[in-house]
Amino acid sequence: MSSRIASSLGELMQHGGAEESVLGVARRGVVTVTSGTSSGTGWVALGNGVIVTSWRTVGFQAEVTLSTEEGRRAAGRVVAVDAERDLAFVLPLEALGVVPLPLRADPLPRLGEAVTTLIAAPGDTLVTAMAVVCAEGRGGELAALDPDLGVRAGRGGSPVIDAAGRVIGVITTARRSGRDPLDRSRCVLPVGLLSRDLRALDVPAEGLGERTLIHRCPGCTEAFSADNDRCESCGILLPHAYESESPGAERVVRDALAALGIVANKARVGPRAWRIQHRALGGDATPSEVTVRLDSAGLQVILRVPLVRLPSANHEPFYRLLLTANDQTSGVCRLSLAGDVVVLSFFEPVSAFASEHDVAAVFHDLVRLADQYRKVLAELFGAEPLRDGSW
Repeated sequence: MSSRIASSLGELMQHGGAEESVLGVARRGVVTVTSGTSSGTGWVALGNGVIVTSWRTVGFQAEVTLSTEEGRRAAGRVVAVDAERDLAFVLPLEALGVVPLPLRADPLPRLGEAVTTLIAAPGDTLVTAMAVVCAEGRGGELAALDPDLGVRAGRGGSPVIDAAGRVIGVITTARRSGRDPLDRSRCVLPVGLLSRDLRALDVPAEGLGERTLIHRCPGCTEAFSADNDRCESCGILLPHAYESESPGAERVVRDALAALGIVANKARVGPRAWRIQHRALGGDATPSEVTVRLDSAGLQVILRVPLVRLPSANHEPFYRLLLTANDQTSGVCRLSLAGDVVVLSFFEPVSAFASEHDVAAVFHDLVRLADQYRKVLAELFGAEPLRDGSW
């Protein structure tokens, strides 16, 4: 980083002399937004308390938790979303005692301008990241930063702050035109492009809380829900809160789940994981949870079913039985330990998973085998049976 840029960023940190720094004031307007197991950054944009964050932070959830760096917490309700631009707007249901950050809609982020972003980190702390605008957002286009924040920006939503402490944009995972679909760099959506959204939400808080949350298709703007993988009107694949990491492999999983009558978007629990309940034909009447996972390279499909918890005694004969089962009876499946839980796993290359198997038969056979092992291990060793992710 050049001395000129470093000097500009230093001035940003200390602007205001003896008074509290501009950045110190800005920190008080930034919150952590938690939705289920996901969390991201948000910042207060309006006097009624409305918070701007990313859609990838809230996903399809309507209720979230908000927390400040000082430790204040409040429930929040998602009142508007724009999946295509990776935006969500949250209304706090309790007072957070946070004032809105000043906005700079004009001028747009300027080439070479030194900026700072505040990113929510685990423990409700805020991490400061400094950068320079390396691509301006003109004509409705997104701006870009150097260095790119990448994974440091988490799920997005962070405010981009100028030297005067004004928000000039929000970090988003929406893609600039012409970018590779697998490009993971983060962009800046200029505040000026949020003006219409913020005007519509700048109303008394009492009215916002009663609004119906609507997700709209990026292709035709028709409403859609998490119960759909594709838009019922135009047929395009609908977005999911988790970024696509291996599109080809994900398509294989999506088609496999569709063969079982399951909507992949609804079953998805992580960037490379889906979780379903499945009952084998002619098997135990109670369904078992099956986790479908892609490896980090997107080359292998892994199915896993929990069986039992490790018994409190007789470990040696228990382990011996597991090893014998792997050698003699489990076929293409394998028994292993995940912490203190025995799981049954099936591994298959993505390229062969759907082309060489009847997918429904794979799930049926796996769950039926899991039912058998679960029964044997519980009867012989008193092991606690497990059927879902409660472990």
